[in-house]
Amino acid sequence: MDTLLHGVLGAVACSRTGLPGGRRGPVDERGRRQFTDWTLWAALGFGLFPDIASLGIHFATDLFTGNGIRWHGIPDFVFLLYNLTHSLLGIAIGYALLVAWKRSLWLPALAWPLHVLVDVPTHGDGRFITPLFWPFSEAGFTGWSWWVFPWVFYGGWIAAGVLWLLVIVLRLSWRKPT
Repeated sequence: MDTLLHGVLGAVACSRTGLPGGRRGPVDERGRRQFTDWTLWAALGFGLFPDIASLGIHFATDLFTGNGIRWHGIPDFVFLLYNLTHSLLGIAIGYALLVAWKRSLWLPALAWPLHVLVDVPTHGDGRFITPLFWPFSEAGFTGWSWWVFPWVFYGGWIAAGVLWLLVIVLRLSWRKPT
């Protein structure tokens, strides 16, 4: 799926502002509602991370060297980073290190594996097939490439909108009358 959608899905599924916030959403230690939830921005970032840490490096380099953004001539190290950030082994090691470093990242960091799970059915065969079992195998599920099938792209954005709408509706329905 496209990178921005991964961030939006990560934010709705892996932040206290999103669905995991339950009926109250983000609250501080005194039980007051927070209007600035750091887990929202962290989940958005972890949702973007696998693509930014691989293809983003290539695109940023191309942009800053005046080459524009090119899909051809991607260096091999970018594919190594892509494989690492999109594999179960890379996720397990990265997630374990993150949570060991800062325990409160356990929820927003789940946006990283969510990103990869969404990629599995939305990437077709080729260089960008999701390498779940890398470095042991480069095999992957041949899904429907979101860049080839517009219904996958638009369906993902519709699903994200429905999930955020669900958060709003649930929170409004759970409010106590004043």
